[in-house]
Amino acid sequence: MPKSSSAGENPHGNFIEANGLHIYYEEHGAGDPLIMLHGGLETSQMWTSMLPDFATQFRVIIPDSRGHGRTDNPAGVFSYPMMGADIAAFIKALGLSKPFIIGYSDGGQTALEMAMTYPGLVRGYMIGGIYHSITKAWQQFLAFELGMKEPGVIDTEWLLSAKPESVAYWQTLHDSFHEPGYWQQLLRQISHMWLATLHYSQDDLAKIKDPILFFCGDRDDFCPPIQNLEMYQMINHAELAVIPNADHFSIAQEWNIVQTVLNRFMLRVIAAA
Repeated sequence: MPKSSSAGENPHGNFIEANGLHIYYEEHGAGDPLIMLHGGLETSQMWTSMLPDFATQFRVIIPDSRGHGRTDNPAGVFSYPMMGADIAAFIKALGLSKPFIIGYSDGGQTALEMAMTYPGLVRGYMIGGIYHSITKAWQQFLAFELGMKEPGVIDTEWLLSAKPESVAYWQTLHDSFHEPGYWQQLLRQISHMWLATLHYSQDDLAKIKDPILFFCGDRDDFCPPIQNLEMYQMINHAELAVIPNADHFSIAQEWNIVQTVLNRFMLRVIAAA
C-alpha cells in the first residue's frame, strides 16, 4: 500500500515499495492514469511545468526513478532493463490498469525496455529523446561535460571547479535526500549504464505491439531523428514526431508543441479502444 509522505513534504507525495525499492511519487489530477518518467540526473520535478495541462484530463503520476531524488537504490547499479522492471512493479503495486507512459531521455529508454518486455501492461507509450546506438556526440558530452572518462571513473574534482552550477543542482536534487556527496556516487553508478553499448535488434523492436509514439528534436545530436525514424520503421503502427528547432535540452522550450502531439496521440488511442 502507498505510504503518505512525511509532514512538510509535498502534499501530493507518497512512497510505495516495488521491486525492492522505496519509490517516491506524486499524483495530480484525475482520469485515466498517465505515468511520466524523467531523464537521468533529474527527478519527477522535471515535469512540474507540464503537469497542469495533463492533469486536467488524466491522473498524472510522476515517480522519482531508481537512485534519483527521494527514491533509493539498494543495489547500487543501473540498467534500463532493471529500471523497466521497476516501473512494471510500480504499476502493479499501485494497482493501475493499463496506464499511458511518457518517458524522456533515460525515462524514454526505460519505457522502450518496458514496451519490448511487458506487452499489454501499458495502454500506450510516448517515448522521447532516445537512441538505439550510442552516438559520438553523446560520448563527447559525457566525457567533456560530465567528466565521465570510463565506466565508474568520474573526474569529480574537475566538475567541482568547472561545473559548479551543475554540481549545486545535483546536490539540491539528490544529496538532500541521501547523504552529502551522493551526487558523485550517482554519477559513478549511472556512468556504467550510459557508456554501455545497447543491443537492440530489429527482432527486439518488432516485439512491440502496444501503441507507441516516438518524438525527438530535429537538432538532437545525442538521440538523432534518423535513429528514431529507424525504430519507427521497425514497429508496426508506430508514430513519429520530429519537433522543429529543438535539441535534446531545448525541446523543453517547445513543450507546447510536444504536449499537443502527446495529447492527440492519447486521445486517438482512447477513441480506438
